[in-house]
Amino acid sequence: VDTKEEVWSFEAGDLEWMEWHPRAPVLLAGTADGNTWMWKVPNGDCKTFQGPNCPATCGRVLPDGKRAVVGYEDGTIRIWDLKQGSPIHVLKGTEGHQGPLTCVATNQDGSLILTGSVDCQAKLVSATTGKVVGVFRPETVASQPSVGEGEESESNSVESLGFCSVMPLAAVGYLDGTLAIYDLSTQTLRHQCQHQSGIVQLLWEAGTAVVYTCSLDGIVRLWDARTGRLLTDYRGHTAEILDFALSKDASLVVTTSGDHKAKVFCVQRPDR
Repeated sequence: VDTKEEVWSFEAGDLEWMEWHPRAPVLLAGTADGNTWMWKVPNGDCKTFQGPNCPATCGRVLPDGKRAVVGYEDGTIRIWDLKQGSPIHVLKGTEGHQGPLTCVATNQDGSLILTGSVDCQAKLVSATTGKVVGVFRPETVASQPSVGEGEESESNSVESLGFCSVMPLAAVGYLDGTLAIYDLSTQTLRHQCQHQSGIVQLLWEAGTAVVYTCSLDGIVRLWDARTGRLLTDYRGHTAEILDFALSKDASLVVTTSGDHKAKVFCVQRPDR
């Protein structure tokens, strides 16, 4: 980054997701041909984890750095041993999802995995046993679809999810604009926060119960997961936000949008 020189490059199939290993200069990526690649950077040592014959749509390295969970378009979930290159657990059929996976997350100690899919379900999986220990489905929201949306108002899916680091809570963001906060200890819905348009991505602030969402209306919102209250919102984009990142100290948010702009928002506030 200092010299802005390219140190490594590689040709693979169409990329679906990409993530750095938490403790080593190792990059993981899932491709449209169903493979998950692992490269040592910059020497280029390479390992391939062969999935089913369909795209590897999302993936995450577990906190122990020894395993990774990968979700596929056919609804299957595989937990891989990164050293051996073999799957430890495969969830398919009723254990897996009934549609392509869209997102996956793990809790801080890596004991739990949360998976989301276009089938509108979020599944809580034990990383040790590979068994589904809970299923979250959206509560029906009595909202009128706006005129002119036609078929679109019918479609819904899980778009993003994550675990809170300080309380036993999980957040699930849906395409219909619902942010659902679930209590993991009782596996019940704690709060439902409504957005005007679909949620694209959500992130928890480290060390607090604050969850950030970005949505198709181009707005970043901060929610207090304990109360379900909207704390503040940040505007400035003229199109949907496609993705965003939060700085480690939670002072800055960087957004990228369909308006061809990236914006940096200062979110540090004295009262927080």
